[in-house]
Amino acid sequence: MRARLIDGKAMAREIRTGLAREVGELAARGIHPHLVVLAVGEDPAGQIYLKNQARQCAEVGIRHTLKTLPTTKTEEELVAHVMSLNYDPDVTGILVTLPLPAGIDAKRIQGNVWREKDVEGMNPANLGALLYGEQLTTPCTPLAVMEILRRTGTALRGKEVTIVGHSNIVGKPLAVLLVNEMATVTVCHEATADLARHTRSAEILVVAVGKPGLVTGDMVRPGATVIDVGITQIPDTGPDGKPVLDAEGRPRLRTAGDVDLATVGEVADLVTPVPGGVGPLTVAMLLANTVARARRLAAAPRGPR
Repeated sequence: MRARLIDGKAMAREIRTGLAREVGELAARGIHPHLVVLAVGEDPAGQIYLKNQARQCAEVGIRHTLKTLPTTKTEEELVAHVMSLNYDPDVTGILVTLPLPAGIDAKRIQGNVWREKDVEGMNPANLGALLYGEQLTTPCTPLAVMEILRRTGTALRGKEVTIVGHSNIVGKPLAVLLVNEMATVTVCHEATADLARHTRSAEILVVAVGKPGLVTGDMVRPGATVIDVGITQIPDTGPDGKPVLDAEGRPRLRTAGDVDLATVGEVADLVTPVPGGVGPLTVAMLLANTVARARRLAAAPRGPR
């Protein structure tokens, strides 16, 4: 492999070290970040993420509370619960885990999180602020991508950037962040007629669709920086191509990204691995948003809106 792998874990550790110092300084002033994570039901796959989240919050000194509500909760009851957290002066940050049960409008729930306590950046006011180049709270994964580009010394002004994926939580806000840095941005999606034509033109390529191995080496411009945001659990296979079973006879799963690392690594200059690339930085950005929210609330407390 000719490409240099970007170590997201090492970057995240550096960020957490800095955040721990900042949390200590805030504590000396009587300011204590408190993140409340609201989950509806227990998603087995999501439990691992929530445990890691809680562990890293503890590492930097952020109080972390997980509130798990039954799936019988109605949308109105969930809105009321969010509003109670908005009005709770002890809570400085709120995160609503997805997916929510069928019949509950996730946009409405996230939109009811007061923007000053919105650590995910999904309140419409926070998303809208991006268009004016004002980052009140920005979605964590786009922030992670920008942090990777900054820490690797990747220049953005005038660069050709292609984003594959136009989700509200990654593709769209990332496109705005990059445009604000004067990059020339192309956003691709399922209706894009010739995906490879756009990916080959990119000096910086970001892929965030959740389709393992979507982007291969022949789709990448030589010397490009490739950021793989996708993360999917797929069956592991052995050298014979057959599924690998665990001790209980069930197919063993492995984590895969949207980029075929074996072929893309022969073409690109920089590439993020999966796991160990964007993921750790995303959690670090959640912690950074949580600390920033606590600091801002202490400086200018307001009522929920």
